[in-house]
Amino acid sequence: MDHVFTMRGNFGSKPIAGTRVRMWFATILISSCLAGSTRSFCQSSAQSGDLFARYPASPTFHGRRASPKLNDADARMFRTRLRYAAAHGPLFAGHYAMAIWGCGASCISFAAINLMNGEVTFFPATVSQSNEYGERLSFRSNSKAIHVVGSLNEGDSVDSWYLWTGSRFRLIQTQPPQRVDDNGNLLKP
Repeated sequence: MDHVFTMRGNFGSKPIAGTRVRMWFATILISSCLAGSTRSFCQSSAQSGDLFARYPASPTFHGRRASPKLNDADARMFRTRLRYAAAHGPLFAGHYAMAIWGCGASCISFAAINLMNGEVTFFPATVSQSNEYGERLSFRSNSKAIHVVGSLNEGDSVDSWYLWTGSRFRLIQTQPPQRVDDNGNLLKP
C-alpha cells in the first residue's frame, strides 16, 4: 500500500505545548511514516480515497534529488524545513517532497518541493483546526490530490480538495466540515 501522510488538528484532550515539542513530534511522525512503522496513523481515511484515485500521479521518483531553490523571502525563511523535507524524498504526487511546519496553536503551513528541479511552491494559506472532524492535511505519493480540513487563514472552516497542477494548488471541491464537540463526538449539521 502507498504511504499517506495525514496530520490531525488536536492530539487527544491535552494539546502539545511549545514550538520545539510540536516540531519534534512532526519530525518523528514524518520519519515514522517514511519508515512505514506507524502505518495505521499515516493512512488517509477511506472516505477520502475516491478523489485521490481520480487524480493519479506519475510513478515515484527515484533519481538524484534537487536541492530546494531559495528564490524568495519565504523560501529563505523556511530553508531548514524545505531542505529537511527534500532530503527525505518524495511523499506527494510522484516526485514532490512536502515540507510542513507549525505556525501557532493547531496551525500548519506547508510547501511542495519538486525533487527534479528544486522549485518550491507554498500553499496559499495557513490551515488551523479547532473543532473540525478529520485530518487537517492528507496527501499521497501516488496522487496529485490534496485534502485540507480546517480554517484557511483563520477564516471560515472548510473541507476542501485541491489538485496539484505542477505549479499551484487548484481548488476542485469544497464543502462545510463535520464538527465535533469537546469530547470528540460528531455534531449533527
